[in-house]
Amino acid sequence: MNRALSIVAIPMLLLLGGCSAGLRKIDTARDAFARGDLVESHDTLAKLAKPRRRFGDAAALDLAMIELARGDAAAVEARLRKLRDRFDALPKLAPLHETASIITDDTARPFRPAGYEQVMIRAMLAVCSLATDGQDAESYAMQAAMRQSELAAEANERGLESAAETYQPIALAPYLRGVLREATHHDYDDAARAYQLVTSVEPNFAPAHADVVRASGGAHSTAGNGVLYVIACVGRGPVLEQVDAPTTTAAMQIASMVMNVQTNNSGDSKPFVLPNIASVKVPKVKIPPSNVVAIGARADGVAIGVTQTLTDVGELATRQVEAEMPWTIARAVMRRATKETTVAVTGNQLGLDGAAGSLFQFAVASAWGSVEHADTRCWGLLPREIQVLRVELPAGEHEISLHSLGINGSPMGVGLRTPVTMVDGQNEYLIVIAPDQTIYPVNAK
Repeated sequence: MNRALSIVAIPMLLLLGGCSAGLRKIDTARDAFARGDLVESHDTLAKLAKPRRRFGDAAALDLAMIELARGDAAAVEARLRKLRDRFDALPKLAPLHETASIITDDTARPFRPAGYEQVMIRAMLAVCSLATDGQDAESYAMQAAMRQSELAAEANERGLESAAETYQPIALAPYLRGVLREATHHDYDDAARAYQLVTSVEPNFAPAHADVVRASGGAHSTAGNGVLYVIACVGRGPVLEQVDAPTTTAAMQIASMVMNVQTNNSGDSKPFVLPNIASVKVPKVKIPPSNVVAIGARADGVAIGVTQTLTDVGELATRQVEAEMPWTIARAVMRRATKETTVAVTGNQLGLDGAAGSLFQFAVASAWGSVEHADTRCWGLLPREIQVLRVELPAGEHEISLHSLGINGSPMGVGLRTPVTMVDGQNEYLIVIAPDQTIYPVNAK
C-alpha cells in the first residue's frame, strides 16, 4: 500500500490548490446573505453547487437556504429531499476516496454531512412543508427525531460517553408534531405527550408548559380565534474552522487500534507503532457573530410577542462535534502516520539512507503536512437558533409586522409587513429567516 501511495502522492498534492479558493467563495456568499444581498449569494453558490465537485454538496445545502429566503419553499423541499437521499445512499466506506484522503486530506473524500446536519436536513424539510401545504411536515419531523435516535445508538456502539445526552432529541421535532396533532381537534393526547417531551429536552422554552396544559384540556384555541405561529430561523449558524488540536490519549488509542487491525489484515504480523505526533489539524465549530437575538411581532400595530428559542442549532453542532473529536483526531493521526511511513518507504526505494535519507524524510514530510487541510465543508447557512412565537388572533384579516431585535430589545433594520388571514380554529404559519438585521420572508404575502 505504501509503495502505491508514494507513486501517486505528488499528483494528488496538486489537487489541493482549489481547496482554499472554493472555501473563500462560499464564505463570500455566506457574508452576502447575512447583509441582505441575495443576488450575490445565490449566483456564487449556484456556480459551486455542482454534483461531484469537492464543495458541490455543501454549496447545494447553502443554496437551499438562499432559495428558501427567496420564497421558493417547494423547490427547496425537492432539493433537500434529493440531497437527503443521496447522503443516505453513500456507502459506509469508499476505498478510493479513503486512499485519496490519506494522500491529501479529508476534503478528497465525498462530502458526508455531520450528524447534526443530517438531522437538520429533515427538520428544514418540515419547515419547507409548513411553508407550502404542510402535508408532509409531521413525517419530516418524525424523520428528524428518528435520525437523532439512530445517531445516539451508533455513538453508543462506538463507546461514546454520554451518547444519549449528546444526541438527545431536538425540541423542534416533537413540537411540530404537537402543533399538527393539536390542529386535528381530536388527537390532543398525542399533542400533550409531544409537548411534554419538549419540556424535557428544552426546559427553557417556557411556552411548552402552557402547551401541555392546553392540549391536556382538549382545547386548540378560544372560540372565534385562529392560531398564528411565527417560525423564525434566527442568527448566523455554525460553521467549521480549522484549528490545531493536541493529540489525546483516547485519540491515539483509537488510531493505534485501527492501524494495527489494518496491518494484520494486510498479512503483516508486526505491530504498527505510531510516530510521535503532538498535534493535528481538525475542524472546530465556530458561530459567526450576528446582532439579532429574536424577532418581535405586532398585529395591526399592537405588540403580540417575541419569538423564543426552541432549538439551539449552534449548541447542537458544538456538542456533537466536540463529542466526536477523539475519532476526528484519530483519523488525522492515522493520515499523518501513513504519510510519514510512505515518505520513509519512498526514501528507501530511492536508495537514500543516513543523513540524506533523514533530510529527505524531513523535507518531504514537512512539505506534505503543510498543504494538508482539515475538512471544514459544512452547511454554513443553517440558523443559529430556530425560534417560535404562538399567538391567538381573532378570525379575519390582520397586518403582521416583524422586526429583528438586538441585544437590548430594540428593533433593527427595516422589518417586514405582511397580511395574514386567520380562520377560526385553524393554524396559520408565518416563516422567516433572519441571519441579522435583514428579515427574509419565506411564505409572506
